[in-house]
Amino acid sequence: DLHIHTVYCGHAPGMTVAAILRRAEELNLSIIAITDHIFQPSDRSVIEKIRSEVVAISPQCRVHIGAEVDIDSNYTDGRLVTNDLDGLDSVIAGFHYIPTAGNLPRSPEDNPLSGEAFMEQWASSLLGIVSNPKIDTLAHPGRLLAASVDLGVYFEDALCVFEQAAAVSAQNRVAWELNELSGSRLDPYWRQQWYRIYEIALDAGVKLVYGSDAHTPAAIGTHSFVDSLLQKLPKGCLAKPEEIIRS
Repeated sequence: DLHIHTVYCGHAPGMTVAAILRRAEELNLSIIAITDHIFQPSDRSVIEKIRSEVVAISPQCRVHIGAEVDIDSNYTDGRLVTNDLDGLDSVIAGFHYIPTAGNLPRSPEDNPLSGEAFMEQWASSLLGIVSNPKIDTLAHPGRLLAASVDLGVYFEDALCVFEQAAAVSAQNRVAWELNELSGSRLDPYWRQQWYRIYEIALDAGVKLVYGSDAHTPAAIGTHSFVDSLLQKLPKGCLAKPEEIIRS
């Protein structure tokens, strides 16, 4: 499980480092990555605190310490909120906020932009993200899209953007994440269609990686939505952690 958050992010109750490691051992996970949010440059210090706590506990499973670094929503070029990425085992790019609007939408009604304006800025930002060779993984592809526009209107257009992004991702070795949490953010119809995004990635030579995006101990290692995606994708398409993690 290569995408796990901690209590330090402010919205992951019960996710102390000790609780995460205990749950990982209960599940007999061999490798996990703790990748808490960096929403602003000052959050970088939390990552080192997490690392020191892991070292003090000395867990049985292998633990990588990375971060989910958000893009700077003041811009439409996909730049991250910080370039201080040295020492991280993995860098996951988090695309949560509508570019230039800066809000975290829960539904298209929360999107202050027109659909066309959003699509233009989303496409520009996505292509910018995957153009950054310092990024290892694109978190939850399409989640912001699903929360911001009517997928019935814009999904096919979005797939064309994903084709462009996949070609760039393959060049820069940016993996795409099979994200368990995304399943709870999609209605049943679109959960059935979401595999098409990953077909595009695989066709371009992009590696796929699994992450629960756990914000509670019970969510660590869960994979029912990811399993539904994998059933529609080629067997054995999931990359091994060592193909993604730096250390």
